[in-house]
Amino acid sequence: MFLKKVKETGVATHIIKAILIILFAVNLIVMVFAATDRDNIDEAPMGSFGVKDFNTGWTLMHNGEKEAVTLPFYADSAPGDELIISNTLPMNLSNGMTLMIRASMEDVVVYVDGRKRTEYSTNSVRDMSFYIPSAYVVTELDEHDCGKPIAIHFTVKSRGSINPITIAHGNNGWYKVIKSSLAVNVIALMVFVCGVLITLAALILGKRYKTDSAGCLGLLVMDVTMWMFSESALRQFIFTRPSLTRIFSYLTLELIAALACMYFDEVQHRVYHKRYLVGEAASALLVTVNIILWATGVCELYESLPASHAMAAAVSVMIIINIIQDIKSGRIRSYRINMIGALVFIALSLIELARFYFAEFVIFGSYMCIGLIGLMIATVMQTIYDILAEFRAHEGQRTAMMNKTIETIAGAIDARDEYTGGHSERVGMYAHLLAKEIANEYDLSEEDIIRIHYIGLVHDIGKIGVADNILNKAGKLSNEEYSLMKRHTEIGYELMSSMGGEIEGVLDGIRFHHERYDGKGYPDGLTGEDIPLVARILCIADSYDAMTSNRVYRKRLTGEEVRSELLRCSGSQFDPKLAKAFTALLEHGDLTENTVEGMAVDSHGNVTASARLESRLQSDLLSGAKIIHPSHIRMLCYIIKLMEKKGMAYRVIFAGPSDETTEGTELTSYIKKLSNAVSSKLDNHDISVRYSDRLSIIALYEKDSAAADNIINSLKAELPGLTAELF
Repeated sequence: MFLKKVKETGVATHIIKAILIILFAVNLIVMVFAATDRDNIDEAPMGSFGVKDFNTGWTLMHNGEKEAVTLPFYADSAPGDELIISNTLPMNLSNGMTLMIRASMEDVVVYVDGRKRTEYSTNSVRDMSFYIPSAYVVTELDEHDCGKPIAIHFTVKSRGSINPITIAHGNNGWYKVIKSSLAVNVIALMVFVCGVLITLAALILGKRYKTDSAGCLGLLVMDVTMWMFSESALRQFIFTRPSLTRIFSYLTLELIAALACMYFDEVQHRVYHKRYLVGEAASALLVTVNIILWATGVCELYESLPASHAMAAAVSVMIIINIIQDIKSGRIRSYRINMIGALVFIALSLIELARFYFAEFVIFGSYMCIGLIGLMIATVMQTIYDILAEFRAHEGQRTAMMNKTIETIAGAIDARDEYTGGHSERVGMYAHLLAKEIANEYDLSEEDIIRIHYIGLVHDIGKIGVADNILNKAGKLSNEEYSLMKRHTEIGYELMSSMGGEIEGVLDGIRFHHERYDGKGYPDGLTGEDIPLVARILCIADSYDAMTSNRVYRKRLTGEEVRSELLRCSGSQFDPKLAKAFTALLEHGDLTENTVEGMAVDSHGNVTASARLESRLQSDLLSGAKIIHPSHIRMLCYIIKLMEKKGMAYRVIFAGPSDETTEGTELTSYIKKLSNAVSSKLDNHDISVRYSDRLSIIALYEKDSAAADNIINSLKAELPGLTAELF
């Protein structure tokens, strides 16, 4: 248990951990070196993946004019223009070689020696729209093509971009394409899988946790990665019918704005729900209209793309405006992690959009993929943070409730004992300070120290099972009574055992806090460090409060007497190390008695009304005065103390006849009149109880001095010879 542990060096554990971490790091370095080092001449051969660029020596024919060009090349052209590039094939061709060029939405027809060899166009693909998807066009060559003229005809659909051309053996030309695109596609696949998992997790956990934003993120991630696959340079490998990307590529892109609205609506806790609802509806309407226009042949999906881009840009601006408003209002604190990912995603998405309009030779998706990863990481972190925060809040509420329960139990314990008011609270505080002082030496965490404090509050819970005539006996206990009193440690232990005692160490603290270091304590006669640390701490704290508080059989000890007693009992009653630490706290002024002349004080060091009343009761009992019902007065003290903890106060008045000769029937009549007069002036929250034969206590709840004086003056006017004053 935490309270039994001592400080350990743990050298062997740290050395082993360090060795394992170093070995892991070395292994990682070797792995990275193996992946990047080019000195592989002695390694097993992979064969040739040689690819030759065929980008020079081309002549461009456009609008009847010729010019020499080097690929890639962008021709200033309009949709419908025909671009023709021509060249002479190399002389070193062999059978099985291929020529590859990427068609960027243009119709492409390849002629070798004046004969059409390959065609990729709207007319050559079944059910193809005017805007044909980009694709790699492969033309097979053989040794008979050496030195022959080659011409490639492009029908411009969008931009007039002519991409690089390669010649390779077999399908080696794809090796370069795959190698350059593999990383993005693998990442996109991983992100897509993450999107699926996030969506499933949100559905599963949604009943218990707030995962709506994560669910919307999953849909957004899957949609964006689906678009990335549709635009991938490898889509001829990914899709058996890549021509269908002319449909779902645009639809997935157009849905991004609507899904982004759904996601950010949840992230921002629906504060801007109406705005996002409008964005979602507008996006859905735009997609629907575009589908109808395409299906009816009015316009192609590609032609309606600018409207979808404008919608995405408008949504981005709206999101940024909402974030700025949340920053100003302070609401950003609830999703500040998400905000970072959101801004990164929006920025990179806008860069992706700009590349579409202004970059000439690009493959889309890389920037948005990075943005998605950032958004996903931020959302997962925010979701985890929110779940943990909710858990911590529930745990905090549970802990607070438990602490309040403990404090209430402590107060109830003290309420039964007429002579130790506030004892449990003070023992908890003294134990806390001592535990904090020895924390480094005994390896106690802050949580351990707090536990010790609360164990101190309930260390005397077993007194609930001690008879009142023993617990509150004014004189010395008989041997039989003392043996029963000592059982409060075992009673408390069994009581908390049956309740399950959730605070670690609580059972040890309750059972063993009266054990002595020399083995002469109770209930089990443990010695030295066999006594749990928490019990040794409580033993000193308990004894210190007993020495600095007034008891029915004696007044509090002086500061010097307390120090002398601590030193005298060091090694016998107290653990000598702890006694030394406790004495040091006293000498340095870090621990002072939480009493004034043996009376409890509030947080400002002022003696409380409940403590003054307790002290009066103790003093009168010590002097032999006859108190009618001490338990009633003690209960009143407890009630007043509860209100004091809430910042509310009672004003206490002692009232009774001033004429000492008033006795017998005359006194009884006078007290009855006083009782009737007091009752007529009190409200439901005020209390009146008999203190002695001649005195009554009037406790006025939340009344100022003026109200108290009015009651006193009114009582004196009604009852001649009455003595009544604020106590």
